[in-house]
Amino acid sequence: MDSARKKKSREATETLRLFSWNAKRGNFEEGNPLEIENLYTISSLAWKADGSTVYAGTLCGGIFAIDCCVKRKMLRSRFETTYVSPSHVLIRDVTTEQRTSLLSRKGLPIDEIKMMGEDRFVVGYTASTLIVAELDQGRFSEIEWTSGGNEKFYFDNANVCLIVNVGEITIVEYGTDGPVGWIRTELTSPHLISIRLAERGVRGLEPSKKIAYLLDPSTISIMDLSTGAQEHTISHGNSIDWLELNETGRKLLFRDKRQRVHLVDLAGPDLKQANLLAFCTYCQWVPTSDVIVAQSGDSLHVWYNPDHPDQVTTVSIKGDVEAVLRDADRTEVIVQESSAKVAYELDNTQIEFATALENLDFERAVSFLEKARGDVSDTYSMWRQVGEMALGQGKLLIAQRCYAAIGDMARVNLLQQTIELAAEAAERIGGDGTADSRVRANIAKLCKRYKEAENIYLEQNNVEDAVKMYQTLHKWDDALELAKATNYTGYEQLKATYYRSLADTGQDGKAAELKVAEGNRAAAVQLYLKANQPAQALRLVLHDEDLLGDEQLAQSVAVSLLKNRQFDKAGSLFEKLHDFTRALESYKNGKAYSQAIQLARVQYPQRVVELEEEWGDALVKEGKHEAAISHYVEASQNVKAVEAAIRAKEFNRAVQIVDAIQDQTVARRFYEDIATYYAESGDYDRAERYFIEADAHQAAIQMYLRAGKWAEGYRLSAEFLGKEDTTRLYLQKAEDMENNGMLAEAEQLFLAIGDARRAIEMYRAAGRSDDVVRLTEKYDEDRVMDVHKELGASLEADGELRAAEEAYLKAGDYDAAITMYKTRGQFSDAHRLAVASGSQKNVERIGYEWAKSTGGGAAVTLLNKLGFLNQAIAIACESGDFDFAFDLARSGAKDKLPDVHRLYGAHHEDEGNFDEASRHYIDGGAPGEAVKMWIEDKDWHRAEEIATAHAPELLNLVYDEQAREAMEAGDFQRMESFLLRANKPLSILDFYTNRQMWPEAMRIAKEYAPGQIDSLQKNLDDAELRGGARGVDSFLVQGREWEANGEYLRAAAAYLKVNPQSTENTALIRQCAIKAADITIKFLLGPDRNQQLIEVLLASLEAADASEKAAEVHIALGEHREAIMALCRARQWGKAKAIAQELMPAMAAEVDAAYKESLKSEGNVGELIDVDVIAAIDLLIERGQWEKALDTAMKQKHKPLLEKYVAIYTGMLVNNGDIEKAVEIFLKYGICTNEEVFNTYIKIFDEIIQCPASSPLEEFHRLSLVRNLMLAVVQGLGDTETSSLIEFSRSLWAAHFMAFHVALGTAEFSPETQNLRLRQQLALLRYSDLIPADRLFYHAGIAARELDEYKNVGFVLLNHFLDLVEAIDEDNPAMVDSSIFEGTDIPLEIPLPREQSIGREEVEAVKDWVLAMSVDENAEKVLPEDRRQTFESSIVDRAGNVSRMCVISGYPVLDQRVELGNGLDANKEDLNRVIKLLCFRKVNDIFGGACY
Repeated sequence: MDSARKKKSREATETLRLFSWNAKRGNFEEGNPLEIENLYTISSLAWKADGSTVYAGTLCGGIFAIDCCVKRKMLRSRFETTYVSPSHVLIRDVTTEQRTSLLSRKGLPIDEIKMMGEDRFVVGYTASTLIVAELDQGRFSEIEWTSGGNEKFYFDNANVCLIVNVGEITIVEYGTDGPVGWIRTELTSPHLISIRLAERGVRGLEPSKKIAYLLDPSTISIMDLSTGAQEHTISHGNSIDWLELNETGRKLLFRDKRQRVHLVDLAGPDLKQANLLAFCTYCQWVPTSDVIVAQSGDSLHVWYNPDHPDQVTTVSIKGDVEAVLRDADRTEVIVQESSAKVAYELDNTQIEFATALENLDFERAVSFLEKARGDVSDTYSMWRQVGEMALGQGKLLIAQRCYAAIGDMARVNLLQQTIELAAEAAERIGGDGTADSRVRANIAKLCKRYKEAENIYLEQNNVEDAVKMYQTLHKWDDALELAKATNYTGYEQLKATYYRSLADTGQDGKAAELKVAEGNRAAAVQLYLKANQPAQALRLVLHDEDLLGDEQLAQSVAVSLLKNRQFDKAGSLFEKLHDFTRALESYKNGKAYSQAIQLARVQYPQRVVELEEEWGDALVKEGKHEAAISHYVEASQNVKAVEAAIRAKEFNRAVQIVDAIQDQTVARRFYEDIATYYAESGDYDRAERYFIEADAHQAAIQMYLRAGKWAEGYRLSAEFLGKEDTTRLYLQKAEDMENNGMLAEAEQLFLAIGDARRAIEMYRAAGRSDDVVRLTEKYDEDRVMDVHKELGASLEADGELRAAEEAYLKAGDYDAAITMYKTRGQFSDAHRLAVASGSQKNVERIGYEWAKSTGGGAAVTLLNKLGFLNQAIAIACESGDFDFAFDLARSGAKDKLPDVHRLYGAHHEDEGNFDEASRHYIDGGAPGEAVKMWIEDKDWHRAEEIATAHAPELLNLVYDEQAREAMEAGDFQRMESFLLRANKPLSILDFYTNRQMWPEAMRIAKEYAPGQIDSLQKNLDDAELRGGARGVDSFLVQGREWEANGEYLRAAAAYLKVNPQSTENTALIRQCAIKAADITIKFLLGPDRNQQLIEVLLASLEAADASEKAAEVHIALGEHREAIMALCRARQWGKAKAIAQELMPAMAAEVDAAYKESLKSEGNVGELIDVDVIAAIDLLIERGQWEKALDTAMKQKHKPLLEKYVAIYTGMLVNNGDIEKAVEIFLKYGICTNEEVFNTYIKIFDEIIQCPASSPLEEFHRLSLVRNLMLAVVQGLGDTETSSLIEFSRSLWAAHFMAFHVALGTAEFSPETQNLRLRQQLALLRYSDLIPADRLFYHAGIAARELDEYKNVGFVLLNHFLDLVEAIDEDNPAMVDSSIFEGTDIPLEIPLPREQSIGREEVEAVKDWVLAMSVDENAEKVLPEDRRQTFESSIVDRAGNVSRMCVISGYPVLDQRVELGNGLDANKEDLNRVIKLLCFRKVNDIFGGACY
């Protein structure tokens, strides 16, 4: 009962149960339980964030993960889909490890997943919804959807997806469930739909979501997606081929089929449309702004302020615009020119200005305009625009500033008054004062909202100011209307003033309008005539019968109309007056033929035809040929009608009219013109017909030839010129075209005459393979495959691999295509083709070679992905590529490692490399193969060794084979040994019996076959009796028998008889002595022991080198000292010491001393180290093994010990001249802080610094060594400020700058590099007491004289160099004058070098140059000073203040300091130079060493 309960409890704790949610049933369902042995208790449980894995921790500290995905599969061999649940899928891009989650928030199973949009988007289908996700940001949306399989997806917009289905477009915003909106349109091209979803907001306005699309080819609809309401509809006269909203959705650009670009402002209630550009081939909004870029021909047009379309900037370009790119610093238009892509930079400041206006950021806009360069006229419109917008927003001060900038003082003054009024009102009523009526009225006037200003005045019952406002603006009509409407008391005076003003200014027309308004039409007519406006007077007369009846007045109007050449209006007046003759003449003079013909039809019918012809002639003169056609037809002037129709390009009407012409000569002339038009228009059939009608056959043939319609030309030519002549003509022309490179035309001619073979040969000779294939497929199908293969080979040779692949596949030659990609290392394509070929062998072989080219873990990943890792391992083994096979097996298929080892072992065995073969057989679990191999090779030792260790069951086989070999060689002892090992004593017995070797047989029988003793014993005894004593063998037999019989004394004596006098077998002697010792120890050491036997025994043991056994005898006898000494002679030091410590402690030291002397005499360093480290190290040093000695000292972790030997070794190396080795030893084992070693460091520094190098690389190597050494010394000395630390720190910096200077010399020459190297050389002068001074001053002076601005410095330094040279020659330091360097960090007193560092030729050259500079009036002996009034390279100024030093140049860090850490600084300019240098060319180890 208890056991059952425990079992049940154990099952419960070792089982993990998983439950899955069933959406249909609405509950969890239990899956198969997961049983894990020895799981015990789970103490923690957690899901992975994506739900694909559950992790459990056990009470015993174990952690395991359980994959809970429903299923996995691959999409397009790139995307791994993991179904965490039916409604949740994780998508992983295996190439980039990018992960995206696809989740149905409605819990519906995802039935299908599709990758779309260049694999950047995912579409998932459920039973009633659609899930759309974009991979870059991981956003997804779910919408209700019932798929019919016909929907199309457009992913051109970064924020939305368009789903087109049956003329309806559903708009889905990524990250938002449900559609944003729907539209219906048949025009679904991405270029005809523009969506903006709150991409850039405007201050004070809600972000908008808008879409612009086409209702039909010429009508644009603007919809607000937030409300679903249609905001605007824009109709256009032509079809539209592109449109785009700006990012705020407040402006629209579109282009029509005539390549005209239009801009529509959608912000206001009334749409403002502007025609921006004609013949536009590219148009685009600049990203994150409202700037427009467009191309027309070779000009780039930029509108920085779209609110003013007339303000456009034009830039000449050479090419086509490809894109507009913008970042934080610049905006560029990328233009593809003939040879390269060129970037044209736009004015980013103006772009920012336009954006500021759009965002109503007036302060930013004004700041831009104030910083703008050039005349105010250049920014006039911008100032005005900002002022108007600021005024509209109530920003009075900003508006005043803008109008002041453009000199509009009237507005400035009015704004000043308004600002003062606002300030006064603010004090009175609070706020900013803009609520005051006077302020509001002034702002309305400034904004030209006069009606609003009028209403404000009227609200305050201030009619007089309102009237005065209109008077000031000369808006008299508004003033009079307001005065009349408000019963203004000064109305009459106002009106009288207005009349006087009109009369004084000659505005009779305006006065006439006032008379009309008063009803005095006669006076108005007189005023109109006075104002020379007879048309207005005619209007009054024609609508007033009384005025029309006044003949004198009517005649005055008519005369005025004729004088102003308004003949049509005069004609209408004469017609009203029934003067039809003058009316008809007036109509003719005014070319109002419509009214003239209408009048003539009633009054003069005979003149209608004449008028129609005149009307036609007039229209032709005006270029209106199309309109003239009908009038010529009405006048029966067919020839003129045809000519007008031809000029108007109305050739269909011209044909109709020509058909009616009876004169065929005239008709043929028109037919040829009509035919020429149709030929130019490409309507060759109609052109041919009319050319034939015009009897112009040759023109028709030439038409076809010019158009390249050789077959039609051939047909027509054969019909009219004859087939034979036509063929000869075509063949000759085709050959001429071929020779002139007009191959396409020549092809048409060859085909026209039916000679396709000639066309194919022509293309083959020209290397036009595509055309060869095309014609071959059409005219020579039997050779298509061969042609494809030839084409593939040619394309492959030219490097056009994709085209070559297509050609090979068309030829059915998969192998050639696969080989092509494989030889070029393009294994993905080779594998793709191998899979397509259907050959599994090809697939595996290509996969193997692909993986081999990849190598490492990537190869295993690839083969696992391809699914044939094991096959690849087999292929590698077959190919003999075992290294790769091992890599694959170790990384991905460890179970295959034994097989690879076995195969590799067989390979080595075939190659005769038995050692390697044996190792791999064993590693592969086949030691038997190794044993058999060694048996065949008769290497018995190796065979037995391997069998013993790895295959004991094969030992007998080894022994059998060895015994056979020994028997054949007559070595019976070896044979016996091996057969006994093989447990085959009967075989030995049979062998000896057959050869009558009775003693051996008896021996074997006694030991291993007692049942055979009886038959052999009698013969053996007889043989021993007949043969007498058998020597050693007899002693052995006797000893055994006496021992068996308990006669131990005799037995021991018998064994001791086996000695050098009785046998030379030392092993047998030793064996017998040990046997005698064992018997003696056990049985013969009692009180009555035989002392003589014991002495003989001990002597025999010592003689037989069995001192250890002798020690046992001594111990048994109580002779402890003799026992210890015996163990020492046997080199059993451990036992000797143990016995000494236990029984004779005083001898322990004596044993240790003997042990050490033994190890020293044997040279056994390994054991000596454990006993006496110092002795071991000294022994290694005696042998010359210094590095082993130092390694041993280092392992002791005792720094003084290591420093001692490092100091000794490095001192020896330095004395021997091996400086670099000494530095390496210091750097490897650490520096010594003992002051006795400091001289070694100084000597190393001096030797390396002064030793010339054969190359810059060698010099840098040596300098970097001493630099690293000095760094280690400085770090070892710590932070304590001592003279030694200061000295070594200066040596460190000197070595650093010298190494840095040499490294920079390996870079490509540039002015920056030259300047930086000079600065380093000038800084190095402060170390002239450490480095040969003549060398420093020479190189610094030479570098300085190369730069014009430092030529005087070069003069000073080279002059000082000459002083040094002279002092060195004379060995007199007093000859050097260093006074010019006072107040700097350059040492004034330095040790003179023993000899000159610079050659005599260089010295003479310097002397000549210094002499030349000395006579130069511009030469000065001065050093350049910085703002400290100190030499610019000196870190110490004249007052003794020390500045921080730049680690790059050595110059003082004064400004633009850059902290590098560890207390190091750099000048920003010098650091930037080095960074720039490293970006273009790496300089070896510039920053080597731990210091950096």
